[in-house]
Amino acid sequence: MLVLGIDTATLVCSVALADSEKIIGEYTLNIKKTHSQRLMPLIADLIQDSHLDSESLEGIAVTSGPGSFTGIRIGVATARGLAQGLKLPLVGVPTLDILAAQFPYAGGIICPLLDARRQEVYTCLYRFSGEKMERLSDYMAAPLEEVLDLLKEKPGERVIFLGDGLERYGDIIRKALGGRASWAPPSLRINRGALVAQLGREELLAGGEIYRDSYKNLQPLYLRRSEAEVRWEERQKRG
Repeated sequence: MLVLGIDTATLVCSVALADSEKIIGEYTLNIKKTHSQRLMPLIADLIQDSHLDSESLEGIAVTSGPGSFTGIRIGVATARGLAQGLKLPLVGVPTLDILAAQFPYAGGIICPLLDARRQEVYTCLYRFSGEKMERLSDYMAAPLEEVLDLLKEKPGERVIFLGDGLERYGDIIRKALGGRASWAPPSLRINRGALVAQLGREELLAGGEIYRDSYKNLQPLYLRRSEAEVRWEERQKRG
């Protein structure tokens, strides 16, 4: 099953093609340019440079969130349009799952952190048993202190951190957890279209026909309201 993976949930824009045997191709950009400008050209170039065409695709997977509200909307809208136009099954893959999936066989807890602003992070805790990834918590939008308290309830275990939240909160984490805290290398801290395609392909194969018309009802995983919604509500209260 040949699947196109699309990721625009953070500052990274990444697309990939994967089948049962390998990652056929992947383009990842981590530069200051809006996803609306670069996503469709990346997809077109990827398919062309892989010597394929859109009719070769058998499914689409897209990062569903949490992350940047604008980025998620761009990715989900693009995936919906392609799935509808090409009559392909579509599946959403949570951003935090994609980040954590880079560490199979890792010992200890994996804790992806995305800066959610307003003094909060998006996160979820994971552990691997061989290749099998297990979620140890719900997906959360929470103050970092709550996340650290949750980790302190699991004393002694090593914790691997990754994601853009490290840039803002790294020093606080080190102070709270000391030697238990490990940083993923920079190359493994960002989202990858290849993992979106890989995890999405597994979900599509397991789900079968339930994803056939999913472009109609695939919903982003925001976890909370956007800044614009909060400010609008505050203005309404002030009259």
